[in-house]
Amino acid sequence: MVALAHVLSCSSPTSPVDRDGGERDAPSNPRADAPLNDAPDEAKDASPSLDAPLDQWPRRECTKILRYRGRAGQRVEIAGNFSAWMPRAMRDDDGDGVYQIELGESDGIRQGQVYTYKFIVDGEWIFDPDGDMRRYDGACLNSAFRAPSCDAGPEIVVIEPLRVHFDPATRQGRATTRIEVRLARDGARLDALTAKLDGTQSITPTAQGSGQFTIRVDGLSIGKHRIELRASDERGRQSEPVFLPFWVEEKPFDWRDAIMYMIVVDRFANGDRSNDRPIGPPVERPADFHGGDLQGITQVIRSGYFESIGINTIWLSPINQQAEGHFPGRDDGRAYAGYHGYWPSRARDVEPRFGGNNALKELVQEAHRHGIRILFDLINNQVHEQHEYFRMHPGWFRTGCVCGIDPGCGWSERPLDCLFARYLPDINWRVPEAEEQFIADAVYWVEAFDIDGFRIDAVKHVETSSIYNLRAALSRRFEQGGARLYLVGETAVGQWDRADYGCGEVFPDGYAWLDAYVGKYALDGQFDFPSHHRMQHGLVRDEMPYTDLEPIVRDMELRFKPGGLHVRFLGTHDSNRIATRAARSPNAHCRWPGPHPCNTMPTPPTDVDILARIKRAFAALYSMPGIPFLYYGDEIAMAGGDDPDNRRDMVWTGALSHLAMGETSLPPQREELRHFIGALGRARLASVAMRRGRRVPLLVEPDLYVVTWTEERTGDLAIVAINRGRSAVENRLIDGLTPTVRGRANRLEAVAGAGSAGIEGTRLRLWVPMGGAVVFLGRE
Repeated sequence: MVALAHVLSCSSPTSPVDRDGGERDAPSNPRADAPLNDAPDEAKDASPSLDAPLDQWPRRECTKILRYRGRAGQRVEIAGNFSAWMPRAMRDDDGDGVYQIELGESDGIRQGQVYTYKFIVDGEWIFDPDGDMRRYDGACLNSAFRAPSCDAGPEIVVIEPLRVHFDPATRQGRATTRIEVRLARDGARLDALTAKLDGTQSITPTAQGSGQFTIRVDGLSIGKHRIELRASDERGRQSEPVFLPFWVEEKPFDWRDAIMYMIVVDRFANGDRSNDRPIGPPVERPADFHGGDLQGITQVIRSGYFESIGINTIWLSPINQQAEGHFPGRDDGRAYAGYHGYWPSRARDVEPRFGGNNALKELVQEAHRHGIRILFDLINNQVHEQHEYFRMHPGWFRTGCVCGIDPGCGWSERPLDCLFARYLPDINWRVPEAEEQFIADAVYWVEAFDIDGFRIDAVKHVETSSIYNLRAALSRRFEQGGARLYLVGETAVGQWDRADYGCGEVFPDGYAWLDAYVGKYALDGQFDFPSHHRMQHGLVRDEMPYTDLEPIVRDMELRFKPGGLHVRFLGTHDSNRIATRAARSPNAHCRWPGPHPCNTMPTPPTDVDILARIKRAFAALYSMPGIPFLYYGDEIAMAGGDDPDNRRDMVWTGALSHLAMGETSLPPQREELRHFIGALGRARLASVAMRRGRRVPLLVEPDLYVVTWTEERTGDLAIVAINRGRSAVENRLIDGLTPTVRGRANRLEAVAGAGSAGIEGTRLRLWVPMGGAVVFLGRE
């Protein structure tokens, strides 16, 4: 803790420069021997006085100002529960089209309370476009705000986003930011300001006067870091903490750069046999705990495996402590254990079989050392009946009908209150105390483990307010510095699915349904189920001509709002394995051994034609806009029918074979598939055009698909060519390489797959073998 009377100054932060070697938003770790402040003594002597009169210190706001940005001459009103839903006029005194109203204690507003409202614009009731919260009032969803708590003690506000400068010569970074500490309304003086780097190293802020401070940290090594800020006043009141996560990297990461890999923790790698505790009979092995744990995943990360297959983002299946014992499946009468993670019994404890909290911390730290982002699976729809909250607060939950089983309880008929199983109480997000607690638990996981975001389960089965209010809480605590936690949702709907949640919350199709949860104050993106359902069967089974695929990809670009960071995928833990689909196996939907066709379960393919189908499908996937996704084991053509058969143990060979819970060898054909998918990932990571550029289809024929990606600022070019035809493409000339598309490229290099290509003016000359897929990157 730094007492204000002893705050030292350091050199002032430099101005931010561009991202090519300049300052930027990102985190880093200082060398152990590097000074945290390197200001010369004369700069310290010039430190502004901390004894400025109290009237020069900023105070916390006691009123809430709401604004609507429209156009001059509109009739704009507000109505909310603070006005008994009677409309009140909003004013545009200067005629600039910005209408506002100020609400405070004289309007009945109480500090810290949440109030609901809507704007009424020329008679139409709408959400506040700039409102970061939502809440139900009766049956209707409304905008919401939390009244300022101006008597709650000091408040820390970041007034200049955190900037990180990376020096290629020293391979070190420097982080700078400016904060303001606002006093409570009563003017109680600030007693202490704490600034720490990575939880341990104290940082000395520099007082700039009037409650402002600059923070500068030098000597930062490559990796992820976090600045933690806390303040207290002379009356002992504590501020809410503020965390500023950031990365120091040679090339600044953008979530458009992500390639995501999903791990079912129990089935991936067993790094500690001492925590193996299967339930045993009557639970059969496919539905029991196998022994996979976080220690095993950490060893895989440390080995460099994920870099070898081009992965920089890992989604972990839920790691909460699970219900003990066994429970019946929804529709098959068999006994299941909670190996999958979706039956939580504790809010803030990691399942001991997975290694516990310390193992999770080690995993995240090791991932960050490798530049890998970690996403947790956040279960916002249900808990298990053994959960601590269900025992203590049964009123927080709904225990009605079971989705898709009980009459009148279809998945779409009762999406918000139906149960996934009778032993899984449904979280009622309309109970304020429940909402506060589950959001606080999500905040805990970020604060305690420094994770990088959440995959949010079963979004369409949870009140929309949960998404907005979660983002608002995360933003206040972790995003003031400019870094953003990535939130991606699972809303499993098809292209033509529609929903009516009442009070105007209507979604006419699947694309609009997903879009409703995405935006600045909500999710960053969604798993793109409408596109997945349209393409995954035909693409993986090689029954879809590319002339049918291209309209689906165009819809990805046109039918979603701009800016969404959506995930494109072929298979997940909830569907049968793509290798089994590619093999066109009659037992592809078998879950357990049984009558024909399930008298034999799916086996991994080794046929080169089937593996070529998988290669072509992944080449198409990695050429699509958005974030490509890989389900564990698909890179080696693991087989599997429907759940639980699609969650077999990962195969480990060679130096990692000690982590295996089953097979420890692979035929060369499947090893070669892993090499190809790794080459796809590395190609995408090497090409700014594929990650952030503009997609331009050059040629779309039933059996030949040629797509370019171009990035005009850098002149980067990538070309993906896929041939599903029965003959090789030889010496084919294709028009369309305009100077804008071609950029700086004078030649093309094949970096994934076999083939060759040349540039001849505005034409591409192409060779692709029969059934082949190849990625070319432009070279000067």
